Amino acid sequence: MFTEIGELLHAYRQRKNISWSELAERTDISKAALSKIESGETKRPGFSQWKKIASTLEIPHVDVITSYLGTTERPATLQILLKEAIELNYPPVVQQVALKLLETPKMDTFLALDHLLQATNDTKDRAIILALHEVIIDYARKHGVPLYLGKSLYDRYMLERDDFSRFEETYRRGKELLHYTDLLLPIDRITFYYRMGTHAYILGYYGESIEFCGKGIREDGTDNKPKASALISIVNSYLSLGDLILAELYLKEYEDSEYADYRKSHLRALLHAKQGQHEGAMRLYEQCLAEAGKDSRVTIVSDLLEVYLESGNDALIKELIDSEDQFLPSDILAHPYRIKQAARYYKRKGVCQLAIGYVEDGFDSLLQSISYYRQLGASDKVIEGVGLFLKHHRLQQRAFSFEDMEIIEKFCHNEGIKE
Repeated sequence: MFTEIGELLHAYRQRKNISWSELAERTDISKAALSKIESGETKRPGFSQWKKIASTLEIPHVDVITSYLGTTERPATLQILLKEAIELNYPPVVQQVALKLLETPKMDTFLALDHLLQATNDTKDRAIILALHEVIIDYARKHGVPLYLGKSLYDRYMLERDDFSRFEETYRRGKELLHYTDLLLPIDRITFYYRMGTHAYILGYYGESIEFCGKGIREDGTDNKPKASALISIVNSYLSLGDLILAELYLKEYEDSEYADYRKSHLRALLHAKQGQHEGAMRLYEQCLAEAGKDSRVTIVSDLLEVYLESGNDALIKELIDSEDQFLPSDILAHPYRIKQAARYYKRKGVCQLAIGYVEDGFDSLLQSISYYRQLGASDKVIEGVGLFLKHHRLQQRAFSFEDMEIIEKFCHNEGIKE
């Protein structure tokens, strides 16, 4: 009776029209041994033997591994197959072998999980690492192994969080780890809270941002850069929610940090603006622009535009927009936070342009803002942007063109945008 290996050997030997004698000579394996492998009499040839045969017959590497996988339960052999699959760089095969290693009765489950976690550390390929973590997470969840589930959920989140194309989904997936944070090392738990807090702020979940960052800060007894960044997210979140008292409380804590930078002036300016102190806000914003590097200026400009608009400084609005090359980052798509800030800037820019009479430019800017929010997967912001776009069409008493309808339709259906 043919085994899967025997069937492959027979099929490829016939396809290549290679005789037993020629195959034996090229593989240094006897004709008798080859015949027994093909017939199925030898159900489990040595893997090194099988690789020689497969190499000679040019059998695809995927088939070499998967066909052999069904012949063995030996942990040592499965570990070899896992290494081969990782080198093959094909995630589905890696997952198939990893699951077999976990399910073999001949290896302790915890040793198998340890081996898979070590494999994630030994490879640099992101897709392979994620594939291994998915197997660990699924197995640990089903079999009630919380320690390994927590570890893999943490590693997966840290690896996925900067993928802006799935930013919302990654945030939701990250929340599963909340059930297992007590199993993490303190430094990992604090890092997770800080990262989720920033993640929530970028997505506009201000209450959740405050909650996550607050948890990290309460556990973190030191003064450090991640903690300072978390304080920035908290201050910005309270400002966005209109709670100026708590915003100022946490702003003072940030200002006292050794790691506070020009952003303390920016946050103080935001607070002044919220309090209606436009002159003080403008003075601080302009100071921030002078101190900040180019890639950090766009968020300051967005807020300064709003103050200029509220105080009726049309000439300053135009002057600031005309200097865009001095503050717009060169590589906006490099990080989700940059995308959010660019989306926010183009929204403010569009509203300002419409207010000072640059109608066509204003609508183009609003569309650019919607496009960036869509790349983040921030559906609420996309809907808000479309609503703003339609509102200003009504306020400007402008006819809605077929081209505009087509663009908005593509946004709503998540299709490619016409350049």
